[in-house]
Amino acid sequence: MKKNLVSAALLVLTLSAPALAGGAAAPMTGASAQVVASTPAALMAALKEAGYRVTMDPVSPDSDPSMTVMAGDYEVSVWLSNCKAGSCGRVTASTSWDYSDSEKELDTALVNEWNSNYYTQAYAYEGAYYLDSSMPIGGGYTRATLKAWMADYLSDVKDFELELP
Repeated sequence: MKKNLVSAALLVLTLSAPALAGGAAAPMTGASAQVVASTPAALMAALKEAGYRVTMDPVSPDSDPSMTVMAGDYEVSVWLSNCKAGSCGRVTASTSWDYSDSEKELDTALVNEWNSNYYTQAYAYEGAYYLDSSMPIGGGYTRATLKAWMADYLSDVKDFELELP
């Protein structure tokens, strides 16, 4: 039911526990275990390394850094927030489905049902459905964690899309 809870719990146990009951967890080694700076350039490089096409959006003085990530058929907006002195505190991924040409009202029951079962956040706004996920990155993150977060998010994007009218 809450597949993201199980995935997150397993990821936390795998990354944080040196030994588990009944055996030792394999330690992360190599580049994927190194802590990466929480800068826009480092995040872009880590997403590219994970196999995504990434384009940095034009910089605007009044907004947070953002980029567009192409993941298969999905275009994902990714932005950083709480950025100070080039280092950021959070990364958010967002995908939307435009229904503004539809005669139907957006289904808030669908959104509420989704939000009661998943950690990604669904919402309806101005004729579109959105699905967001955020990850704290203040102080750094590992490439493996970023890759797992994006894979989980994209899995939810596919599942959410199947629920849309």
